[in-house]
Amino acid sequence: MSTTRANMNVKARAFGAIGIVALGAFFVILWDRQSSTNEPAADSVTSKTETPRVRIKWGVYQIYWGAQRFEHFLDIAIDKFATSPDYVMFYRDLGRPFPADGIKVIRERGAIPSISMELWHWGRKSTKYLAKINDGEYDAYFESWARDAKADGGPVLLRFGFEFNGDWFSWSGDPDAYIKAWRRAHGIFQRIGADNVQWVWAPNVTSVPDSPANNMHLYYPGAAYVDWVGVDGYNWGDHHDEWHTWQSCQEIFEGVLTEFDRRYPKHPVMIAEFGCVEDVPGRKGQWMKDAVAWLSNKTRVSAVIWFNLDKRREGEHDGRIDSTDESLAAFNQSFAKLGGP
Repeated sequence: MSTTRANMNVKARAFGAIGIVALGAFFVILWDRQSSTNEPAADSVTSKTETPRVRIKWGVYQIYWGAQRFEHFLDIAIDKFATSPDYVMFYRDLGRPFPADGIKVIRERGAIPSISMELWHWGRKSTKYLAKINDGEYDAYFESWARDAKADGGPVLLRFGFEFNGDWFSWSGDPDAYIKAWRRAHGIFQRIGADNVQWVWAPNVTSVPDSPANNMHLYYPGAAYVDWVGVDGYNWGDHHDEWHTWQSCQEIFEGVLTEFDRRYPKHPVMIAEFGCVEDVPGRKGQWMKDAVAWLSNKTRVSAVIWFNLDKRREGEHDGRIDSTDESLAAFNQSFAKLGGP
């Protein structure tokens, strides 16, 4: 066969292949055009694709008694865990300055601070501070916090007036006043440029009183003012009071998380405060393991924070992770491995 003829055959085969590809592309375009006429607009399409599993981060509550004692007791807690926490949470009531030293301690241990701001003074808990905030009495206070947070520069979670739907806090019971206070404080932080502060909206898992006027969602400030949606809840066990029984993590949170999926689909979700009582030996540890197995399928839950405190002197339960050796071992086999490979 001559070189010229061989080249002609090669070209013929090439053009034939191109033709087949072009013909296939034509039918794909035609099918796409026909299909598109039967599809709704993009904004109204509900995707059936599963949300990718993001790594659940975990954290612990550590009581704050000033930076030195905070550091001491935090290290004692962390040394017991199989891995270091991603978050460390503590409370701060109104009037106290931005806890820069405590935040530094947390950052040095590779964690992100989560500050739960109580909207009262510890010495005057019954005062209705929402009105004072809305009248501007705390503007300078929030400005100071915003400037210090901005100077810190790192991420800070601010759980502003948490569990607002529970009557144990004096900032509960008035959704309109709560939203107004949230937006006022948020606006001050935004004006000063403290964009590193992430605002966490966190109701209690059940509303007390459980009435339409106290529905948790009435307190929602709006998507433009919230970075995280969270929820607090506990397994109080069978012996706490007449209203509580032993509940799994799923039984406590499933209903609220399903509602969050419907109402707040664009926000990351956090179980911002939770725990489990002691019971018969081994039951608390198994609760932890079952909780992680269930949470592993909750694709929108990005973080969980255990309330690591013994409150028996206050008539509550021993919420420490290491209330027994068995519970500590179970925690290290479950929650402490959430951040692992």
